[in-house]
Amino acid sequence: MVTIVNVTATRWILLSSRVPREPSRLRLTIWRRLRRLGAVLLHDAVWVLPAEERTREAFEWLADEIVEQGGTALLWDAESLSPSQDKELVTRFRSEADERYRALAAAAGEALRQATRQRLRAQAPLTQPLRRLRVLERTLRLERRRDWFRAPGWTEAEAAIRTSIQRLESLRDRPPKGAGHALDH
Repeated sequence: MVTIVNVTATRWILLSSRVPREPSRLRLTIWRRLRRLGAVLLHDAVWVLPAEERTREAFEWLADEIVEQGGTALLWDAESLSPSQDKELVTRFRSEADERYRALAAAAGEALRQATRQRLRAQAPLTQPLRRLRVLERTLRLERRRDWFRAPGWTEAEAAIRTSIQRLESLRDRPPKGAGHALDH
């Protein structure tokens, strides 16, 4: 699916950091926080987000933590010099968000397939698979909050999760095959 990106001049906030090699968990913690924010890696340790009050504050907190842990961090407020660069960045944000949405849709489909197989084979309860789908539903809501440019993949992921939940709930309300009365065998 090709999405036309209409971008007016976008302001960006950039975080450039250098983190000590040890302890390595600091690098992983920083990387996870940046991913959780929906930041895009531009080059080496330069991350970008649209410049808003909450993104600026999040980068400031992260920069402070990096410095406290013995690293260096620089924050930049920027505007690209060409609309094509803005379009390219927005396309990258949407592309990364679409990848995350595809993974959520695939996880929902897999949870439904596994639950259906288990239900047919072992007459297993659907509590765990439904719980897993509810977690995916919450994850989708969190993902939407870090989807800065409204990637189109959200619609498919939301439909996949919703449909999987509905199917499992309908299966839960029906007795499993072969679960009839003992005299019916």
